[in-house]
Amino acid sequence: MTIQSGRRRRLLPLAAAVLAITLACAIPIPTVQPLTVTDLVEETHQVLLGDEQRAEIRLRLLSDTLAVRAGDDAGLLSGSFRYNVTEWAPKVDQTSEDGTLRVTVDQGLGSQILLGKDDAYQNTWDVRLGRAVPIDLEVDMGTGIADLDMTGLPLTKLSVTSGSTDLSLAFATPNPEPLGSLRLTAGTGTVTATGLGNANFDTFSTLGGTGTLDLDFSGALQRSAVADIKAGAGSITLRVPADLGVRVTLSGVLSVAKVQGTGFAEESEGVYVNAAYGISPLTLTVRVGTGVGAITLISQ
Repeated sequence: MTIQSGRRRRLLPLAAAVLAITLACAIPIPTVQPLTVTDLVEETHQVLLGDEQRAEIRLRLLSDTLAVRAGDDAGLLSGSFRYNVTEWAPKVDQTSEDGTLRVTVDQGLGSQILLGKDDAYQNTWDVRLGRAVPIDLEVDMGTGIADLDMTGLPLTKLSVTSGSTDLSLAFATPNPEPLGSLRLTAGTGTVTATGLGNANFDTFSTLGGTGTLDLDFSGALQRSAVADIKAGAGSITLRVPADLGVRVTLSGVLSVAKVQGTGFAEESEGVYVNAAYGISPLTLTVRVGTGVGAITLISQ
């Protein structure tokens, strides 16, 4: 089914806003400097918990591959790092204050750019996080591939900023902690998020550029929640369970942009609801603002 708005709406300048915000949030502006390519280096880092009751973790990676998931040991962070650029050696800083352990893992000399063939450079991070204390997690990544499996992690805040990264985010089981806010900022890459209903969030916000957003809100939503989604020229696919009441409000859509829907009906101009809306005890309210991208709504 294709749902088309009958009135031409004024295009919001979302593309310009997305570009400005992405540049502001990105890892520092590159400078042209030579990089030292060496034989592949493999090293590990571990951060242990003391008496702290909470943790704040920030991972900053310019490029290439990042995997984050729950670990089985008692520590807060265990990372395996493989790289062949001397300047890219990871730096781990930690401080403890007022019962909170703050950890930053930063790619060395993130202000440098790649010179030569991209496949000449290797930089792979495999990070495991502990489950003993609630965690505020922030991930900043420039380009590459990011696989963030948040299953089992006691997250209280999650923020992910990426440039041209292909990002996969998953919550396979309910988050054991209330997640105050979940924020995704993406540029030209593809963002695929699954099990967002399991994230246990109060508010969810996504800012996309010209890439693709595929957001799946399946899972055990524990309370009514709000999601704000903005994109420039990219496409948005929104997937929700049929038994969860969902109301979607669209703004900034050109008359030439098509809204495709399965399981949704247009309640009024720019407002779409599924069959469970008004019946289900919980409601997901979604506000979508987009420029010239396509929108697909699926409730099944």
